[in-house]
Amino acid sequence: MSFDRPGHGWSERILGRAASSPAVQGRLIAQALKTIGVQRAIIVTHSLAGVVGLNMALDQRDVMQGLVLVSPVSHPWPGGIDWTYRIGANPVFGPLFAHLLVMPAGLARLPAAVAGVFAPAPVPPGFFGDTVAPLVLRAPEFCDNAQDVAVLHAFVIAQAPRYPQIRLPVAIITGDTDAVVLRHIHSDGSARDIPGATLQVIKGEGHAPHFGHAADVVVAVDDVAGR
Repeated sequence: MSFDRPGHGWSERILGRAASSPAVQGRLIAQALKTIGVQRAIIVTHSLAGVVGLNMALDQRDVMQGLVLVSPVSHPWPGGIDWTYRIGANPVFGPLFAHLLVMPAGLARLPAAVAGVFAPAPVPPGFFGDTVAPLVLRAPEFCDNAQDVAVLHAFVIAQAPRYPQIRLPVAIITGDTDAVVLRHIHSDGSARDIPGATLQVIKGEGHAPHFGHAADVVVAVDDVAGR
């Protein structure tokens, strides 16, 4: 079972701009799990959703029995965010920017951007068709994603000091050459700060080890379930 974060994939932006908060997203996902009768789930997250999973481990523990973080965002990082996110998150200029420029420019840059996610591993055959990757360039989704990124840094500054409070089994998987979410800040930091967390670093993998090494993610889920 999988969930899109609000405003991503085919999901609606429940609660509007308020849904950019990882805490709100975690609460909505926890409510959805309860509604459909799922109890003590093992939550598996990738990239930015790592912050959501970590927040759920802190504030929505009653629906969880464990957490698997794949190349997670978790800690403050040096520098800011790309200018496209700053514009996209602006309530006035964001929609104009997204409607007029993002789709044509984004489609031209998308193959290189996706290659950068997987590098140095190759992009899996059929990735664009199987994942419908261009959905991220739709104007509403682009703005929603920009809003998520715009609030992220301040959120992890506040949340990261709480990680020693996590009392669930946690497994972390990351690539050793991830150039999107830096391992030494986020994955290493999570392994350091979360009691009992395990860390697996996959050689020759970038930001998406769950494609090239899906079996390792399954093993991590089994390990968390066993713990």
